[in-house]
Amino acid sequence: MRIAANTKISALIKENPAAIEAIASINRHFEKLRNPLLRKVLASRVTIADAARIGGCDVERFYEKLRPLGFTVSDETTTKGMTQSQSIPATTGMPAFLVELPAERLLQLDVREDIATGSDPFLKIMDAVDGIDATNALLIINTFEPTPLIAILKKKGYGYFTDTKSPDLVYTYFWLEKAPEATAVESIAPAGNDFEKTLARFAGKVKRVDVRHLEMPQPMITILGELENLPTEEALYVVHKRVPQFLLPQLEERGFKVAINEVGPNEVYLLIYR
Repeated sequence: MRIAANTKISALIKENPAAIEAIASINRHFEKLRNPLLRKVLASRVTIADAARIGGCDVERFYEKLRPLGFTVSDETTTKGMTQSQSIPATTGMPAFLVELPAERLLQLDVREDIATGSDPFLKIMDAVDGIDATNALLIINTFEPTPLIAILKKKGYGYFTDTKSPDLVYTYFWLEKAPEATAVESIAPAGNDFEKTLARFAGKVKRVDVRHLEMPQPMITILGELENLPTEEALYVVHKRVPQFLLPQLEERGFKVAINEVGPNEVYLLIYR
């Protein structure tokens, strides 16, 4: 497999599971990949360049570990020495908005214990993000810069600022900067007409999964897990209790389209396909 700085960690692991230990050996930041839950949720969001930024190392360090496993580098001349994703620029001085923000308007969420115990804090963070408005900001206290989270929230119209207090302590601030970008959703059809038309295109090639009985964050984990092994010509039919707003950007990033039919209280159908 040919790899580059924008190759997802999940693609490496899918190609060769030995990549888990190879990456985990780079430094302690990547030991979290050994946790199946965090690996399932985080590896699919993070590229080699993102991981290098999180771990404070060069992407070449990843290549050194991956070459013995049969991976080849597609373009070393443009990626050597790269330590951060090109889509996430480094922050400089604290923005005036944060400097002038009254202390009581700063929401705080410390997720260090979640990370230490192997729990995924993503949905807890998304709940906290819901509390952000034009008059406040959210501070996430973590052990590393949450590059994938920054990428997701940037698309939804949030500004950010990171302050590295120490190698194991990073403050990341988020605030509402502009109207969020629309997520590519093919149809949200209460009557189900467009949904049914799309469904008909995949007659006999649909896999069904019901996630209504699952506790958070299992619905998202289950759906993403099913999509990892979904053949290109097939679609995934999901029965859900609600429109999974924070799953939609993840689907878009992975190149999936989704048709949605809200049929009633606690009953939503999603058809996910390429």
